[in-house]
Amino acid sequence: MKRRSYSILLVSLIVFAFCNHAAATAEWTIIPKVSGKTTTILAHDGDTLMEVARREGMGFDMVASTNRHLNPWMLSAGTEIILPGQTIIPVGAMPGLLINLAELRLYHIRSQDDIVSKVDIYPLGIGRAGRETPEGEFRVVVKKESPYWRVPEGLRNNDPTLPEVVPPGPGNPLGSHWLGLSAPGYGVHGTNRPYGVGRRISYGCLRMYPEDIVSLYQQVKVGTPVTISYQPIKAAWQDDTLLLEVHTDYLGRFDDPFQLALSVISRTGWPGEIDYMQVKKLVSEQNNLPEVIGQLLPDK
Repeated sequence: MKRRSYSILLVSLIVFAFCNHAAATAEWTIIPKVSGKTTTILAHDGDTLMEVARREGMGFDMVASTNRHLNPWMLSAGTEIILPGQTIIPVGAMPGLLINLAELRLYHIRSQDDIVSKVDIYPLGIGRAGRETPEGEFRVVVKKESPYWRVPEGLRNNDPTLPEVVPPGPGNPLGSHWLGLSAPGYGVHGTNRPYGVGRRISYGCLRMYPEDIVSLYQQVKVGTPVTISYQPIKAAWQDDTLLLEVHTDYLGRFDDPFQLALSVISRTGWPGEIDYMQVKKLVSEQNNLPEVIGQLLPDK
């Protein structure tokens, strides 16, 4: 299974607030940088996009919405599939865990020195409609291997056959590892249903692929800060290029996504021209891919 790890230059520490962050963390708030690479692969005969996403270590909703032109449940051998591996690091990047619910991704940022931080990017399963994952500033307060699952009362009310507690094992929805958050009852964990990763399907917690939670668990310590945000539109000014990345506003928070895009772009401090027709196109397509919307011309 593929897991992508990237190094991001953390230079030009510029305060850039799409979300509200405490003054104590402002020194780590940066203009987002771009990571990863978007690639194209060929489907196997009989593949589904859900199987492709699992095989490639990506989230299903992300792959499906990037490939809306395909039937996700019926692919012919040789069908080209776009894998949206390139991404703009969300606003608020600092050492710790940064979760962007709008893209169903978790960013683990580890400060290695004063210049470079290592960033691991993972797909997530998040809370379904009516049981949305909470947003805000939290921290990891407990780590547990082979966790017990205390079944939420709401689930037992809907299904009285459910036990109060599920022991560790293949039938445990928490999988093999649990990172409990300071938001009571919520955590990052594995799953015994990996096809739910990359979808809005959980009871509020954050699901990871079994191999991903093992990797993250080994790296994260109790006390690690966790930021959970909702950023459906991201922009980045890198070198001489301005990029825009648009995801679906599944919560319907923004009446005018084009104006939201302009607001996000304005906060990058971009000094050049902007291709507004391209901005409108990306806002309409919501294809999850960072694409060029501006290019600085060399001085003559």
